[in-house]
Amino acid sequence: MKDSKSLLRQKKLEKYNLIALPTIDLTPEEADKFIDCIYDQSIMKNYARLEKMSKPTKYIRHIGFGEGKFLYPGNYFDESKYKKQWTHNRITLTAQKIRGCVAVFDDDIEENIEGPAFKTHLVQIITKQIANELEFAYWMGDTQGYNPWCPDDIESLWDGWRYIITHSQSGQAYYNDVCGAANIKEACDTSSGAEWTLPGMIAEQNAAQPFNWEFKYEQMIKNMPAAYKAAFGLQNMTFLNSDLVTMDYISALSSRATALGDAVFTGKVTPQYGRVPIVDVPLMPTNLGPDALGGPFGDHFGILGGGSYTDVLLTFKNNLIIGMQKEIRMEPQRSAADECVYYFYTMKVALAIENVNAIVFTKCLTHQC
Repeated sequence: MKDSKSLLRQKKLEKYNLIALPTIDLTPEEADKFIDCIYDQSIMKNYARLEKMSKPTKYIRHIGFGEGKFLYPGNYFDESKYKKQWTHNRITLTAQKIRGCVAVFDDDIEENIEGPAFKTHLVQIITKQIANELEFAYWMGDTQGYNPWCPDDIESLWDGWRYIITHSQSGQAYYNDVCGAANIKEACDTSSGAEWTLPGMIAEQNAAQPFNWEFKYEQMIKNMPAAYKAAFGLQNMTFLNSDLVTMDYISALSSRATALGDAVFTGKVTPQYGRVPIVDVPLMPTNLGPDALGGPFGDHFGILGGGSYTDVLLTFKNNLIIGMQKEIRMEPQRSAADECVYYFYTMKVALAIENVNAIVFTKCLTHQC
């Protein structure tokens, strides 16, 4: 015969639907809401395009004109001038399965002051954790051993945006045959003909007269192909970088004692360079180090924990792509032995970049700690 405490526990568990809970298969409409909830939690993914996938694989096609001209003077136009071949490129989104599990213990439900709202609160926490882990993996993941990810790290499932960008030159895996390569700059480059004369941080001041300032944001805008600046407008592009980089920029502005510097420093004006907004990405690493020195495509900087470098990314909104298959499952499993319910989460995600040529990427940037 059950004692009063056991009966009370059973009633509370029944009230909170924690006994014999069925597997939850979300409908497409409900899955959309869950996807959006994850998507809204992190910074970098807010500037990416969400491609919802009904199957594990989805293709995105590029088509271009290729080499040669199209128009000719009428007297010189003949069959040899007909355009018969086009340049095309295919991006493949391949969804990878990721899983997680959280335990909700009976005592937590019984004793928590939130009562039934505890489960809702727990889902919110899980959603934020999912968002954070996905954002980091989307940026830093690679399947090539660039970083020594363990097999149980989700970063080992796909080549992340950073890897795609740094391996998108002609002859590399992610070169776009239609649009071209990403525009990659090195903030620590001191070689002859380098992009800037003062390598290092996002803003550097010359130590000698006339004590000019050099802002790497400016050079990045100059290196963005003119076609994209005209098509999208600078106001629709974004600098994505660590908040430490933004603070270095704000410090440089404040030291110049200008009205703009004062406004940005006091928070009256949102940080931007020219017409391009600057957005803080807290999960963008600031402890990157070098690897593959002297390789066929130059030095690469990106080994996590190998130094104190960071990155700045300039591109237009929705150029980064997240694929998410509508196969989201939340499956509870009651464990009497553990006096809890295990909630299992399963989803399938993928990622790509639509046009690497519409990216200016600065690596090996230093920052103030």
